Amino acid sequence: MLEKEFINPHPMGFTNTVTYTHGGIKTIIVSGQVGYADGKVGETFEEQADIAHQNVIRELASAGATAADLIKINTYVVDLDSTRSKAVQAAKAKYFTQENQPASTMVGVSALVMKPLLVEIEATAVVEI
Repeated sequence: MLEKEFINPHPMGFTNTVTYTHGGIKTIIVSGQVGYADGKVGETFEEQADIAHQNVIRELASAGATAADLIKINTYVVDLDSTRSKAVQAAKAKYFTQENQPASTMVGVSALVMKPLLVEIEATAVVEI
């Protein structure tokens, strides 16, 4: 039997983290996490990249997982260039310290849901239960 869990619903009409469990494996889907925390958007791109990664880690923890359980991340960057790519990689290296890194995609976009947001990260993880 497939079991679903909806963790941290958001007032904008989505759930931050959804899990589904079947056959002793729990798959965790984390909605796009942005550089917003404690009621404010990070002031610099680097700060937003750091906050977005922290938010991914927090969402994984809410589902009983860690960065080591990640299998895929997608990163969306407004006005992607080599400087922003390097900033995302630096933030990622702080939080995703495991030897085996998840599959990863980074895409340049023109905008995110709110104009001041500059980076968004969505993630998929799996754990045995």
